[in-house]
Amino acid sequence: MSPTVASLLCLGLCLGQKIPSAEGELFRSSIRAVPGSVVSLGAGVSLYCQGPQGNNSFQLWKDENFILQINTSRGEAEFPLRVEGTNAIGHYRCRYWQGPHWSEFSAPLQLLVTGFFSKPSFLVRPGTLVATGETVTLTCQISLPSGIQKLTFFLLKAGVPDPLQSQSTKGHVANFTLPSVKAEDAGNYSCIYSEEEGRRRASVPSELLRLEVTDEKDTHPKREDEKNAHSQEKDSRTIIIVTVSCVSSIFILLCVLFCHRHTRHKSSHGGTPQSPSNSTGISQSVGLTSLPTEKIIYEDVSKGRQIEMQASESEDPHGVTYSQLNTAALTEGQRVPTSTVPEPCIYSTVALP
Repeated sequence: MSPTVASLLCLGLCLGQKIPSAEGELFRSSIRAVPGSVVSLGAGVSLYCQGPQGNNSFQLWKDENFILQINTSRGEAEFPLRVEGTNAIGHYRCRYWQGPHWSEFSAPLQLLVTGFFSKPSFLVRPGTLVATGETVTLTCQISLPSGIQKLTFFLLKAGVPDPLQSQSTKGHVANFTLPSVKAEDAGNYSCIYSEEEGRRRASVPSELLRLEVTDEKDTHPKREDEKNAHSQEKDSRTIIIVTVSCVSSIFILLCVLFCHRHTRHKSSHGGTPQSPSNSTGISQSVGLTSLPTEKIIYEDVSKGRQIEMQASESEDPHGVTYSQLNTAALTEGQRVPTSTVPEPCIYSTVALP
C-alpha cells in the first residue's frame, strides 16, 4: 500500500470519529439554509452553522474553498448570502473551533438556484386525492429538449427547506414515488431539474400540485377526473331541464294566444245578420217587415187577416210588385213606442226594369 493511500485511509477513519478535545469530544457541526436550499435568482438566503454553546469560531466553506469566519459566543453563526448569479451555486459546509481543535465538517448542503431554464410539467398518479396507505407517483417531465446531456430532477414540498428526493437521468422524465402515504404527506408539491455537471443551474419550479390524504380505507376515494365527470354530467342535466322548461313555456303561450284569437274571431261573426235592403230601392218604414221577393203579403184592413200570394213573372208580365200598407197596423200594432207620429200611408207603383 502506497503512503498516499494509507494517509487518505487514515484521514477517512479519523473524520468518521468524534474529535477529542481538552474538555471532551467535539460533536459534528450542522448547516441549514433559511428559507431553504432552493433559491430563486436574485433572492437572499442565510446559512446557519450550529455548534455547542461557548466562545466559538465558525467557518463557512464552499466546494473545498474557505469563504468566511465568524466569532461568536452563541452556539450558532449566521452567514447571509445574496444570490446574484451562478457564483452562489455549490455545496456548502461549515465547522467550529473550540479549544485547540476544529470540529468535523458538517454534511454538505447543496444550494440550488432556479430561474435558468423553463419549468417542467408535473403529474400525479393515481390522483391528488388518495387514501392512507396508497402509493403515489409524481412525474416530472421536460416538455421540450433542453440541450443538456444529463439532468438531475428534484422533488420539492412547500414548507420543507431541502428537496425530498433527487434523481439523475439521461432522459427527460423522472418518477418520484411516495409509498404508503400518511396524513403528514399531504401538502403542495413541485419539481425542478438542473444540470448534472458544470454550473448546476436549475429550472423554474413547476406548477404546484396539492396532494390530499384521506383516512378512508374501505371505500375508494373519488379521483379528480371522477369529480370533473360528475360535475359535467350535472351541468348537462341542468341545461337540458332549463331548455325543456323554456320550450314548454313557449308552447303553452302559443296555445293560449291561438285560443284567444279564435274566440275573438268567432264572437265577431256570431251575431244576427242584418236584414237586406228592399230590392225595389225604397227604404222600409216603421211597421213594415222585410219579405222575400217571391211573396207579397196583403193585409185586409176590414177583415184583419193576411192573404198570402205567390208572385211570379208569368202572372205579372209587366214585372210590377204591389205593396199595400195597413194604417191600422201602423198605429195600433206598433210594439215599440216612438216619439214621432207615423206618417200617412203612401201607395206606390214601381216599375222594374
